[in-house]
Amino acid sequence: MSHSTDRTSPVVAVAGAAALALAGLFVGLLLGVISISLVSSVVPLPSNSPERNAVALIAQGAGLVAVAALYMDRHDLPWSYLRISKPTLRDLGFAVAATVVLFGALALASAIIDQLGLTTTEHSVTQSAEENPAALLPLIPLSILITGPTEELLFRGVIQTRLRDALDTPAGGVVVAAAVFSLVHIPAYGLTSGFGPALATTLAVLFVLGGLLGAAYEYTGNLLVPIIAHGVYNAVVFGSNYAEAVGAF
Repeated sequence: MSHSTDRTSPVVAVAGAAALALAGLFVGLLLGVISISLVSSVVPLPSNSPERNAVALIAQGAGLVAVAALYMDRHDLPWSYLRISKPTLRDLGFAVAATVVLFGALALASAIIDQLGLTTTEHSVTQSAEENPAALLPLIPLSILITGPTEELLFRGVIQTRLRDALDTPAGGVVVAAAVFSLVHIPAYGLTSGFGPALATTLAVLFVLGGLLGAAYEYTGNLLVPIIAHGVYNAVVFGSNYAEAVGAF
């Protein structure tokens, strides 16, 4: 049943994309709970500690990879389906450009949000790290090593490609995948801050950022481009949050 997603109807494809995203979220959270429980039985993992955050992030990444791998195995999809290859100098240049564009979009969105008098919410990890800024430190390298690769594998490599085939348009795949990417972050941004207008604004920003990553993927045809851009973007954000928390600026 190789490449069977090519014949999937748009409605079924969108529903399937949402189900894959939810599965990735659930499996990641479940593995996080299990991993923290197992590791804490050997070494202490205090709440809001660097070690606890690292274990949780690695487990969540493993959950995303597991869901992506199971989907590809179920549909007999080859690795070429993901459109991932050794990056050329051109690809690396586009990865740098994509990272710059992400920060430019964030700055523009922030300016518009300020002008409209709107507010946004913070990631739950950033909020919890206010008591212990060091909890953010392992997330800086893990953003590049874990978050960027695993989230892009599922959301762009599998979900966006599935939607691209079913909707028969790259643009449609980018837009819907970005929407799914945004909505799956509701627990991370909403559980501690509430589900009001601030969360909606934050999700809108994430939608734009997800769309830019998706566009970079489609334009270059290499999943490593959004992987690099996403990982570096998150690493810089967590690094900035840490520097701000310790009063560096």
